[in-house]
Amino acid sequence: MPDAGDAPYDTRSMSLPTGHEEDKTIKWHALHDVQEVLDQLSVNDKGLTSAQAETRIHEYGYNRLTPPKKVPLWKKVWDQINNILIYILLVAAAFSIYFAVSGDDATDAWIEFGLIIGVIFINVLIGLIQEGKAEKAAEAIKAMLSAKATVLRDGEKISIDSDLLVPGDIIYLKSGDRVPADARMIYVNKLQVQESMLTGESDPVSKNMLPVDAKLGIGDRKCMVYSATMCTTGEGTAVVCETGDSAEIGRISQLVSSVEKTKTNLLVQLEILGIWIAVFVVIIALGAFFLGMFGPFKDIWENENKTVWEQAFKNAVAIAVAMIPEGLPAVVTITLALGVTAMARQNAIIRQLPCVETLGSLTVICSDKTGTLTKNEMTVVAVRSAKSHFDVTGIGYAPKGDFVDREKVPVRESQLAFIKDMLEVGTLCNNSSLVQTTDVTGGEKWEAAGNPTEAAILVAGKKAGIDTKTLYDNKPLRGSIPFESDHKFMATVNESNGILTMNVKGAADRLIDICKDQVTDDDMKKRAPIDKEYWQQAASELSSRGLRVLALCVTGISKSLDMESLEPAYIYKKEVTLTMVGLVAILDPPREECIPSINEAHTAGIEVKMITGDHAQTALAIAKMLNIVDKTNEHIVYTGPQLDEMTRPELEDAVMKCNVFARSSPENKIQIVQALQARHQVSSMTGDGVNDAPALKAANIGVAMGITGTDVSKEASQMVLADDNFATIIVAVREGRRVWDNLRKILIFNLPVNLAQGLSVFISLAFSGLGGVPLTAIQVLYVNMITSVTMGLMLAAEPAEDTIMERPPRRPNKRLLGKLVLWKCLFVSVQMVAAVIGVFKWAQIWPDGGYSIKKRRGEAFTVLIFMEIAFSFTTRYLKQSAFRKEMLTGNKWAYVSIATVAGLQFLILYVPGLNDTVFEVEGINGWQWLRVLIISVILFLVVELEKALVDPLLFPMVKPLLKKLGLVTPRYEGLRSRYSETSDTEDPEIAKKVNGKSEPKL
Repeated sequence: MPDAGDAPYDTRSMSLPTGHEEDKTIKWHALHDVQEVLDQLSVNDKGLTSAQAETRIHEYGYNRLTPPKKVPLWKKVWDQINNILIYILLVAAAFSIYFAVSGDDATDAWIEFGLIIGVIFINVLIGLIQEGKAEKAAEAIKAMLSAKATVLRDGEKISIDSDLLVPGDIIYLKSGDRVPADARMIYVNKLQVQESMLTGESDPVSKNMLPVDAKLGIGDRKCMVYSATMCTTGEGTAVVCETGDSAEIGRISQLVSSVEKTKTNLLVQLEILGIWIAVFVVIIALGAFFLGMFGPFKDIWENENKTVWEQAFKNAVAIAVAMIPEGLPAVVTITLALGVTAMARQNAIIRQLPCVETLGSLTVICSDKTGTLTKNEMTVVAVRSAKSHFDVTGIGYAPKGDFVDREKVPVRESQLAFIKDMLEVGTLCNNSSLVQTTDVTGGEKWEAAGNPTEAAILVAGKKAGIDTKTLYDNKPLRGSIPFESDHKFMATVNESNGILTMNVKGAADRLIDICKDQVTDDDMKKRAPIDKEYWQQAASELSSRGLRVLALCVTGISKSLDMESLEPAYIYKKEVTLTMVGLVAILDPPREECIPSINEAHTAGIEVKMITGDHAQTALAIAKMLNIVDKTNEHIVYTGPQLDEMTRPELEDAVMKCNVFARSSPENKIQIVQALQARHQVSSMTGDGVNDAPALKAANIGVAMGITGTDVSKEASQMVLADDNFATIIVAVREGRRVWDNLRKILIFNLPVNLAQGLSVFISLAFSGLGGVPLTAIQVLYVNMITSVTMGLMLAAEPAEDTIMERPPRRPNKRLLGKLVLWKCLFVSVQMVAAVIGVFKWAQIWPDGGYSIKKRRGEAFTVLIFMEIAFSFTTRYLKQSAFRKEMLTGNKWAYVSIATVAGLQFLILYVPGLNDTVFEVEGINGWQWLRVLIISVILFLVVELEKALVDPLLFPMVKPLLKKLGLVTPRYEGLRSRYSETSDTEDPEIAKKVNGKSEPKL
């Protein structure tokens, strides 16, 4: 290929392009004419020869995508095992085998080994099922490529496999073809291409051969066609410019493969938790070992002819196993799975378990406009005549609504008659239709068949009383001028009572200049010279509100005119008088449920940003209706080309202050996501097209559309919206916050129990006067694997607290093992250790002579279990009092868990064989049961008293000291610092917005 000379170049980057990086890729859409394109590609209008094509195959490679590097199974398994908690469990399992082979308690050791390995296997299996979706995303892109292409080779038109295409090939396109490569148009005949998979916009794009500015995005490059897009109408010829990985879809595939997967805060915090647990367990185990080697039991073991170091080692391992929360990984997984199930019932389908928790920490939601924030159902919202302005109520394709004046007063009968006459023009000049069906509930549902804009006019006509079938029968079609981007209008010729009338519908700016007169006094029979200034001002005013404005016009036509030869030039003729009837303003309206959902997001301290391929003015207008923009930045909107020109710091500043981004490219979405992450924001990104896949993967939470989304976007995402509804994201955020709260409750519940078990055994080794250990290895494992898991599942099912969406987002670096968890762990475990050791010693000295060691262990074991039950009730509310009605009625699984654990404890105590052989206990008597119940109630009351005193009264006193020591992480200030009533803002309207009190203005 010859040197590109002064040809425009493209700026492309796999991560956060800023517009300041040089790339020598030619911008084909900006080359001045077809001949320049052919010269750049060293080809003429006869196409390539077979020899040239063969040479270029070696130079450029095949027109196919490079497959992603696949991760081997062993690496996937290793990724699941490479976890500090799993390491600890593996070490515990290894020691269990050692004891099973060398010790006297072989049965207990083998049971322990089996349970631990079972936990590891379940966790690894769940992880393998949930992860590893990136390969499917790239494969889904590959499946969208065309298989065949019609090409000009050696001067002949032939069909070849599309992967044999090379730059310089001349290809032929027609309606129904999938474009096989990126190409510049060299001939166009009414060709339209559906590019929504790349641009996000649903309307087909009319192609031409005119060059455009080098900086314009894909949606504005009408002289180009792109690989994997679909030709809907017309035909054309194009010269291939880019193939394979160099094509737009190839770059997207590379972006999907190159974007690094983000690690959720939950995974990070679980790793940190595992490290702390490991360190603590090792320290306590070493202490137990040295205590055994040199403590009071040394002489006892020597007198029993036992090896001291071996007995000390066994006890150290037993304490370590007691303090490891073996059931915690399983409970965390099940908690996340329950969250997934709850979200699925609300139409939010989670594809990767840890992402459930991430939803609860979102600080920014980046959303598409069309179909997510809006209904994707174009609607006529206003009509304008030379005399009047009328608003139209009702949204969507259902023909239900009325016409009202500016004061919202219903129109008079005479006005409605004129509106009906006006909309007859748009109904006759129309190639679309409305289809009435039923939805899943059996209710009425209306859908558009054809162009959404034309369907909107049909709906408005039905609201005015037009019966389309009767109208078409009474005024049959005799001829037409199809819409073309060159002239920007469509016309039909209809006959009524022997008179032919041309009905014209098109861009207001184009038709206003052509019209010579106008309908006046809201009467189709009255005419007056056109007031172009009035119509231009009216169109400008409607457009400034983000509305798509079309003009409706009529003119008479002679019967002698040949309808087959009707051309657009006809209405430009001097003798033709085109009459302006009126303007219709069309909008893709916001979803009704999105407005309160966005207000709820603001209340929760979450910013909502709109990122769309639409025009800036339209995007800003919709954003204002949805309360997405705040008054301090209500006029700020950035376009994709503007973002491309920014430096990294400028980009980060822009994404923090701006909530509306228009004409955005795939790279722009990644830019926005990565800039937000650079400012420590936790962001989600919605998308449905192939172009969205890289950004979906880069975001903390990628959200794909379930109805309109491509397989590519779904495979690259972490969550899929089954109903394509923004409001569902807010429901998922609420559920994510609930899951995080419940995980903390589970942690606060589990750790004190594990610590109490280990310390109880440790203390019993330090004092030989206790006559043995209060808890055996099998009892400890039973608590870790059965009771803690059962009670943990109760906490996992705990419903959200009332104020959950009134809190600001959780800090992105929020510690799972924070001050509250550590304090509760210490405070509760001390009480549990005192109770277990206390009843164990009490039963040794009272009544006279005390009970047997097994009966004492039975009471110690039972008091631990019932203290767990009592503690689980108070843990259901971390900082609020548990003395509330919801404690009895809020969670039905509480009773199931309590009944299960209490029932199993009765079986362990009183079933022969199970009690004395397996658990080494005996059934306890009434006095012992009374002590168990009293101690459990006391624990519950003491923890409730601690809630009332420590956090609200004592913690504020010590907080300044903790701050000086660097032990208090600054609170996340996000949106609330800008909007809340307690912030520095003096604007009450902005403060209202965050509390969901402001109403949208249409």
